[in-house]
Amino acid sequence: MGELDKKIKEFGGLFRDRLDNELLQDAINYVDYDERGLAFEIICEHISEYEVSINKEEYELAIAICNELQMDLNDISLQHLKELVRG
Repeated sequence: MGELDKKIKEFGGLFRDRLDNELLQDAINYVDYDERGLAFEIICEHISEYEVSINKEEYELAIAICNELQMDLNDISLQHLKELVRG
């Protein structure tokens, strides 16, 4: 497993018990099928959809992963994540 895969799994793991664990694990499992971008997008969508508060470090990790995946930082779910930052 690559370093990016580990980061995505760790990022998802940060939200255990703040999101439905089964939904979260289903998203994280996509990493095992070389669908790391999809896994990360789904995790971010769940965080946004359920309006889970995140801290600044979690947001910065999301941005770092987004950059490594070469995803659009203007993606709607990432923009919404910024609004969910507390503390």
